[in-house]
Amino acid sequence: MGIVQRQSAWNLISGYLGVLLGALNALVLFPLAFPNPENMGGIRWLISASLLLGAVAHLGWPQTMVTFLPKIPRGLHVRVLRFGLGLSTVVLALLAVGIYHPTGKTWLVQLSGGVERDELAFLLPMAVAYVGFELFAALLIHAQQVILPYWLKDAGRKGWLTLLLLVRIGGFLREQTPFLLALLLGYVLQAVWIWYRSQKLPPSTEVATTEEWPRTSMLNYSGIMLLTVAAQMAFGQLDILMVGAWLGLTAVAHYSIAFNFGIVVSMPMKAMNASLRPIIAKLVAAESWDEVRQLGERSLQSQWLASGWIFLIALSVSPWAFSVLPDNYQGGLDAVLWIAAAQVVNVSTGPSGLVLVASKSFRWELYANAVLIVFALLLGQSWIPDHGVTGAAQVIFVAMVLYNAVKLWALHRLTGHFWLGLGFVKSLLWLLGALLLHAAFWTYLEGPSLDQFGVGQPKLDVAKLPLGNKLLYPSVEMTLHTLWALIGVHVLGLAPDLRTFLNRIYSRIRP
Repeated sequence: MGIVQRQSAWNLISGYLGVLLGALNALVLFPLAFPNPENMGGIRWLISASLLLGAVAHLGWPQTMVTFLPKIPRGLHVRVLRFGLGLSTVVLALLAVGIYHPTGKTWLVQLSGGVERDELAFLLPMAVAYVGFELFAALLIHAQQVILPYWLKDAGRKGWLTLLLLVRIGGFLREQTPFLLALLLGYVLQAVWIWYRSQKLPPSTEVATTEEWPRTSMLNYSGIMLLTVAAQMAFGQLDILMVGAWLGLTAVAHYSIAFNFGIVVSMPMKAMNASLRPIIAKLVAAESWDEVRQLGERSLQSQWLASGWIFLIALSVSPWAFSVLPDNYQGGLDAVLWIAAAQVVNVSTGPSGLVLVASKSFRWELYANAVLIVFALLLGQSWIPDHGVTGAAQVIFVAMVLYNAVKLWALHRLTGHFWLGLGFVKSLLWLLGALLLHAAFWTYLEGPSLDQFGVGQPKLDVAKLPLGNKLLYPSVEMTLHTLWALIGVHVLGLAPDLRTFLNRIYSRIRP
């Protein structure tokens, strides 16, 4: 677990740096740079839609490379990459015809709130940059050099947006088109950087061979991965697209701010899974199922406890953070609880998705995402227009429960285990205790008629409190939750790998 812990730590840092930059962008810089929240919603819509388009365009080939390259002689890896580049080029050309056709353009306008905006012209170029990034990043990930790709994804893109917002606040890039051009430039530069680093990988020492690589098997797998990754991306961006289509771009801005608080919960899982991905691919290729199960159970315990603690921190901070937003940027506080809770549910299955997509049961990841999307669309169509941004978050929460239930069933079929052992049950009880602590704290602040654990419309008018109180109250609650987390790790014996990692850090910093 040494390389996993080291890379997970670096990826966790990049994940939280990205979260901090996202929070800075959403809470401070966007309101200053764009007084009209529709502009923030338009940019957020462009990023979401371009990622989804790119997921379709690369045909799942990056995931196919990570899964199959361990089984293919290194001398053939370049041929596999070139084949993927050719496929993606053809698909991007076909997508360009569809996007710029009047019917396709009309459809995109409807998805973006019914108004044709400058962002539509940048949709395809940003997708092209995304495809190039993912294909060359697959080579680095296969070589277990996962830190740079995830740093650029998590912190690099948001950091570039932060810089552009600061430039706009400083009086430059005041028009929308130059701002979007600069945003596109950042995505292109990152793709070029990943390409450059992939060329620096050690060259193959194998003698050139005429051996054929398993093209048919990879294409079959890629077809499923195309649907799977597109479904994953669709669900990942579905909430934004549903909010934009049914509530408008101002609501997209409100939801995006709430999302920045909720998504932070998934960062430990994302960081650890990034490191586990090439390792699990190799173990599954060797059919070392006992090692896969042990690795999965150990990582799940660490992910669950870390994510549970962050979930509580998000609930502690969000009411106070929302109180400093301009009035026209508020409206998403009720959604924080549901978005964060959805991420906690997603963490509960650990790296099960990585195992499924690398195994003979890889189709089950597609089935789970298909169930998720169909359910979310059917429920969202009737629920979101009447319940607004909070309704969208509630739809995603319920869909996430179904999604992970399907994955657990598929995992049991594959390995005979659910990975939800005694350690997970103890961690779940620990989290329930922490929620009671959270409720008790807000009951003390507000009185006995507490609603939604203090998230939503608290009776305490936090906006009118002195600045000292706004800093003191969340600090006290975060301290309580941190102490409870340390009790879970060091007293209750939860997440032994996390305890070992924390002890290692402590031994290095103590005098």
